[in-house]
Amino acid sequence: MPPCQCVNYKSSEIPMSIQTDGIQAEKMAYNFLKGKVDYIQQLDWLCQKNDKWFFIEVKNRELFKAPPFDGTGLDKKQLWLRMKVLKELKLQTYLLVFIKNTTDIYGQYLSVLEKGEYFDTKNQIRIYNLKNFTKLK
Repeated sequence: MPPCQCVNYKSSEIPMSIQTDGIQAEKMAYNFLKGKVDYIQQLDWLCQKNDKWFFIEVKNRELFKAPPFDGTGLDKKQLWLRMKVLKELKLQTYLLVFIKNTTDIYGQYLSVLEKGEYFDTKNQIRIYNLKNFTKLK
């Protein structure tokens, strides 16, 4: 995973009231913007390394077990918009996945995962083969 240098940010220093206010403001902004813009999606992280910008999409989920393979992924609506952003703005998205009930962390760029093995669930989640991820921890 490409390391990021965060500017003046330590989550342990953010008072709970500010976090709560931020969540409320994000909901208000969504309701305000809905219907006024063509596409809207909340981003997890925007990072820069070596003069290149990219998004990090963070997931905390249980590992999907075979068949057809062990894997993890994200909602197809998120994927569609992230691939649209890649095509139009040349901004990559790195999928960072924390596997619940373990210390395992996996990551990979969506553009790389899309070239590998995947399948779509009936709930419209795209599951990528775990072999196509880099195990970060």
